[in-house]
Amino acid sequence: MSRIAAAVFLMLAGLCAVGTYVLKHEVQQREEALRAAHRNIVRAQEELHVLKAEWSYLNQPERLAALARTKLGLAPLSPEQLVRIEDLPFRAIEQTSDNSYPTHARSAADGLTQDSAEARQ
Repeated sequence: MSRIAAAVFLMLAGLCAVGTYVLKHEVQQREEALRAAHRNIVRAQEELHVLKAEWSYLNQPERLAALARTKLGLAPLSPEQLVRIEDLPFRAIEQTSDNSYPTHARSAADGLTQDSAEARQ
């Protein structure tokens, strides 16, 4: 009985040794993958810092104003270009002599029936 128990314990110790070796190897692989992921994160953060600095440079108001003037021909508004709503002329819709809508208003009335068109007048 002691031989069987010794053989079982020896096999159990061997299984534990093999299991420990496999587990150690797997842990080392996962640690390496973790280090690689951490390096990628650090690299991405550095790239993000560079991109943010470039974005800040490209969005400087003075630079954008100069580009708008040179490339687009844009300039700041002059006071003469600003008007109040009350200063705008009123454009009345005129009816023609045959009680039909003028051409600029017909597109809105195209879907109306004769009864609803007469009701609008």
